[in-house]
Amino acid sequence: MAKSEAFARIKAQVLRIVTTIPESKITTYQSIGEHLAVMPRHVAYILSQLDDSTKMEVPWYRVVSADGSLGVPKRDPNGDTQAQLLQREGIDVVGHAVRSPLATVMLPAGALPHGIPRQERRVRQTSATPDVRGC
Repeated sequence: MAKSEAFARIKAQVLRIVTTIPESKITTYQSIGEHLAVMPRHVAYILSQLDDSTKMEVPWYRVVSADGSLGVPKRDPNGDTQAQLLQREGIDVVGHAVRSPLATVMLPAGALPHGIPRQERRVRQTSATPDVRGC
């Protein structure tokens, strides 16, 4: 099934942001989602569906849940888990969660040098949606 133009744009933006996360730093699905005005689960879905060649080019493993948890164990094409990849970069991971002090390793998506302006969600006016701007 072909994805929409909007999905392709959002996927490209997510990948562009993720490629700018420096080694030994992480960001969150939530931070990327807020920056792009999409749900964090959309960011997680995009990263979970990467093919092996893209996983080798994009540091997908540097994106975690807002609480530092890694969620479902994910592997790169070489068989290394997200936890192993983060540990190689000096980020302390215990079980399925980052244990390094989050304040020292976490960067908000807006602070990364990706050049994508913060997006704002537009609500479409429909005949079923009352216009309450003047109330």
